[in-house]
Amino acid sequence: MVIPILLFLWPMQGQPVEQQLLRQQQQLEQVSRQIMQQQQQLDRMLGVLEHQPKPEERDARPPVVVCSVELRRVAGPDKRTVPVTATAVVPLNLFSVVSRPADGCLPAEVRVSASYLDAADNLICSGTVENIARQTSFTQTINLDIRPWDLEHFVRWRNQPSQINSGFRLMSCLNPEGTAGTTNEELARVTTARVRATVLPVGGGMSTSEILLNLRP
Repeated sequence: MVIPILLFLWPMQGQPVEQQLLRQQQQLEQVSRQIMQQQQQLDRMLGVLEHQPKPEERDARPPVVVCSVELRRVAGPDKRTVPVTATAVVPLNLFSVVSRPADGCLPAEVRVSASYLDAADNLICSGTVENIARQTSFTQTINLDIRPWDLEHFVRWRNQPSQINSGFRLMSCLNPEGTAGTTNEELARVTTARVRATVLPVGGGMSTSEILLNLRP
């Protein structure tokens, strides 16, 4: 904004010299404030432009990857009965599909969690075994063995590549407060367990499959 300063300096007819000088001083101060405000606005605009990425930088940014995944059981009912013995094994055969691209969605982690309940469906304890299996292709069959009465050897990746062969894995079943492991007395009150398998692609997304185990036939 350009303000003709010379007009403010033109002598004002019929006014004492002191009043003219005071009036001109006030007008000059107003002009100075307006120039300062315009300079601040210009500095802010330049700052915003400096932080904007250049066209070549925008084109170089990697595209946002949105992964989708679907996990389903191959066979078996939603509810299963398990005998009260540490050697009882429940097979959990799964089929998992993860979307493209491979470098954005694979590998995917497979984890297993379980919640143990009493006859009134009160939670006794719960726990999770992370990285029990690993999905490295867009479609993959994952076969697990679950031992609901043997927490020290709770789950095994049955069709795991032979060069890995980690065997059965421990699950720490913690009380509802998450402060301590379950005791034998607490396990004696267990009647059912909900076991869930979850697939988590590296680029986000998830899918879960659940079965209900009747542990007191």
